[in-house]
Amino acid sequence: MIDLWLILALLLLPLAAFIAWPVFTGRFRGKANDRMDSDVDTSAQAELYREHLAELEVSRASGAVDEAQYASLKTELARKLLAEEGGAYTFSSARNGGRGLLFALAFVVPFAAIGLYFYWGAHDDLALHRDLAASQSGQSNMVVEARITQGLRERTKTHPQDLSSRYVLAQRLLVSNDIQGAVAEYRYIVTHEPQAANIRAELAQALFFANGSKMSPDVLSEVNQVLEAQPGNTTALGLAGIAAFDREDFGAAKSYWQQALAQLTPGSNAAQALAAGVARAEKALAAAGGQLVVSEGESEQVPSGEASSGANADAAAVADAGPVEDSANRIAVTVALSDAVKSSPDTPVFIYARTAESPMPLAIVRLSAADLPAEVVLDESRAMMPGRSLKTVDEVQLVARLAIGGNARPAPGDWQGGVKTLSRANWGKPVHIVIDQQI
Repeated sequence: MIDLWLILALLLLPLAAFIAWPVFTGRFRGKANDRMDSDVDTSAQAELYREHLAELEVSRASGAVDEAQYASLKTELARKLLAEEGGAYTFSSARNGGRGLLFALAFVVPFAAIGLYFYWGAHDDLALHRDLAASQSGQSNMVVEARITQGLRERTKTHPQDLSSRYVLAQRLLVSNDIQGAVAEYRYIVTHEPQAANIRAELAQALFFANGSKMSPDVLSEVNQVLEAQPGNTTALGLAGIAAFDREDFGAAKSYWQQALAQLTPGSNAAQALAAGVARAEKALAAAGGQLVVSEGESEQVPSGEASSGANADAAAVADAGPVEDSANRIAVTVALSDAVKSSPDTPVFIYARTAESPMPLAIVRLSAADLPAEVVLDESRAMMPGRSLKTVDEVQLVARLAIGGNARPAPGDWQGGVKTLSRANWGKPVHIVIDQQI
């Protein structure tokens, strides 16, 4: 905020100086000129008065005017002299008042400009941009993250045509596990920009998660549209591969995943998940004694009404086709609900690992109260974003939260339990969490 005020000052100070310049530069010169003009005027009037008085004296001496007329005319001359001197004084005062008006404007105009900026300007947008920059650099906290999401929500209402802000909001809602909210935002964008294949692929991904990590006709329809417009879309290829694997078309699954894998950065979380999927498909194909149904490099449509999940960005989707052996990056957590906590069976339960520096989950699982007690595994397959997973850290916090209001973000009235610090050396040990503390 400091730099904003500095910029405003740099813009407004020259304006104030421009307005006030005549006041400061003209004050002393004006006074000198006024004094000089006043002296000249007074001298001329006095000289004229003396000339008229001398003429009047001559007229009285010659007898042209008597004493009474002489006294009357002399009085009239004196009155006229005083009247002219008073007019000069009034004119000088008026000019001084004009300079005072300029001096007042030098202050009023800048403050009025600041007020109009806050009323009409982009102050809120600038604050939101600064918060987003802090979030991207890892310098935010839960308060800032909540403020960002709320700011984006408000902007989508006041600027519905701003699809970029809506897209950022959709991504944040998906990461924070507000799946239905993310689906709504993605649908809005796709409705207004139907040619945006990448965003349609993310919509398919969100629909998959909203359906409990299972395929649906909506997901398959979106995947097919993406592959028609953009055959190399890695998210859609990942989903198509899982669909093929679920219908036991292991050759097609391998082909889809290999096409997606070829476009990813080697060694990334998504690449590792897809490589594991390819190996799994090859193993299943060998066990079935079959051949590739779809040759490598070829892309066929996914039959509607079948299959399961997947996308390159979510290692979770591909990994759901089978277990991934990665004991170094997994945490087994047993979660139970305290007997003192009362809730409906369908109340959501979010179990996740995060770092102390950021509220964003590294790995997350969603259950319901009816599922507890339960044991869950947080691993690479549960990562929500590429480049942010358990593999990238050596210490985490564990949280299990009963979301009374159904919101993915913590809210008053929720119940939770957790582990404040769990180092990598203890990840292989069983962890027990009891949800017994109300927020």
